[in-house]
Amino acid sequence: MIFQSLVSLYERLPQAVFPDTDGVPPFGFSVEDIGFVVVIDRDGRMVGQPEDLRVKIKANTYDFRKSVVPYTNQVNVRSSSAAKTPNFMVDKAEYIFGMSGKSEKKVHHESFKMLIHEVCGNSSGDEGAVAVQKFLDHWEPKRAVALRDWKEMCGTHGKWVAFRLRGDRCFVHERPAVQKLWQDFFTKEQKKYREGVSFIDGAVHSIQSQYAQFKFGSGASLVSFNEVAYESYGKKKGENAPISVDAEFKSAAALKYLLRSRTQRIKIGDATTVFWAERASPVEAFFGQVMNPAQDDAAAAGQVRAFLEAVRAGTLPNDLEADREINFYILGLALNKARLAIRFWHVCSVGALMDRLRDHFDNLAMEHSDKDIEFPRVKHLLRETAFGKTPIDKDNNISPVMGGALTRSILTGERYPQSLFQGVIGRIRADQSKKNPKGKPVPNVNYLRAAILKAVLQRNFNKEVPMSLDTTRRETAYLLGRLFAVLEKAQQDALGKVNTTIKDRFFSAASSTPASVFPRLLRLSQHHIEKTEYGHVSDRRIAEILEHVNSFPAHLNLQDQGLFAIAYYQQKNALYRKNETKTEGGENE
Repeated sequence: MIFQSLVSLYERLPQAVFPDTDGVPPFGFSVEDIGFVVVIDRDGRMVGQPEDLRVKIKANTYDFRKSVVPYTNQVNVRSSSAAKTPNFMVDKAEYIFGMSGKSEKKVHHESFKMLIHEVCGNSSGDEGAVAVQKFLDHWEPKRAVALRDWKEMCGTHGKWVAFRLRGDRCFVHERPAVQKLWQDFFTKEQKKYREGVSFIDGAVHSIQSQYAQFKFGSGASLVSFNEVAYESYGKKKGENAPISVDAEFKSAAALKYLLRSRTQRIKIGDATTVFWAERASPVEAFFGQVMNPAQDDAAAAGQVRAFLEAVRAGTLPNDLEADREINFYILGLALNKARLAIRFWHVCSVGALMDRLRDHFDNLAMEHSDKDIEFPRVKHLLRETAFGKTPIDKDNNISPVMGGALTRSILTGERYPQSLFQGVIGRIRADQSKKNPKGKPVPNVNYLRAAILKAVLQRNFNKEVPMSLDTTRRETAYLLGRLFAVLEKAQQDALGKVNTTIKDRFFSAASSTPASVFPRLLRLSQHHIEKTEYGHVSDRRIAEILEHVNSFPAHLNLQDQGLFAIAYYQQKNALYRKNETKTEGGENE
């Protein structure tokens, strides 16, 4: 199903042709990163120094020039036989120059030269191809170490090196005559594959011997038979799951397109998630922004907000209504040694997907301020489970498994991962006495944490949890959460700003072992009430809550601790709500 869907995606996408690479490449080509270009004249002499095409983003991170290059499956999976498996006209520095660092790579260079002579012949008729042949015939590998950016070219971030004829704007491998030479040669090579039945359509085709690798670490395949133990009936490698050369190319090219996309790929934890629709649809662009936006864009944020508001209302924007019944595909991938691990594969209609998103955001619905994120993305939720001073620090400390589990629960409507709930409870406890750089207390129960707790309680435990304060609820945990917020307010009314509040010292104990803390806090509150002019208001609030508390439990389980935190957040919001006017006692809240 995955491969058939990827093949269908390839067949509907536009082909990437020079100079536009926004699409999928034609058969026998691939969209690859070019790091450097060697400019040569028509006699094959190098003009100046190789040009660095990279744009540095930050340390060890670059944007590269993308190009549609001649490519084969054998080059894609080359490993032990890499020296004798060159690419045509564009390749790594050791193939172009015959050196890697200070080590000579004679076999690499000679095999590269032989392939170009084999494809182009002695008289190709294209002056760009002739110039490259002349360059290779006269190049001395040891000259490479004197090149200006040699260490960069043969380093990890050098990527591929291409040729350009002086006066041309395009690379030599992008010249139409050179591409025609490659296509003719590539077509002849296809006749060397053995025939067999492809599992894609059950018909007889030329069968690919090995599946493509994708850029996860050093490279990994979706399907891999890298050990003899995984092979059966004397079949070797890809023969154990036969796929046609054409289908393997199309599925690999489509997945590579998704993996380099900025709108149809998101990174959540250690999983890279790609998604696409059965046919071209605006939902493809919206889904990535809904789940995990790559960057903060005010215009895009406004569009996504309007989209989510429509989804929450149970409708779809007009340009999506016609797509309600088409299939939507979501594939989560992570690296697992020699092959890619499929973290999740989910197929549903666009309408069903919107229903799941609406249910998810309904579960998260919680009263909040204008500064809070009304529709939090996955990354916002995951950060509330991790420690760190900055969002980047928190991203680095998120459980790699939790991201995939949370995404899967959102897409399928299944239970949220329990680790999400436990992670938030842990952060609430750890942050009970946290201060910002200016020394001011930081709320340990914020909007997102309360929303997460509410969502898990509702979906996983079928508990009805209100969006805002409900004074009619009688669960002991909810009442005690409210009571703690009222006691904290009484202290602040009496003492003003203090270095340590009862939240800083007692929140964790109060939410887990109430009997050991609340009697002491109630005695302390009487001193606070006596010190403030409007203490009778706090006294009345405390009495109204205690009226329904029969006893203080010795212990609250994890669910009740979550309910305690939600009630604390909601009661505190009610006490400090901006539009609240003076109460009957004349207190200015």
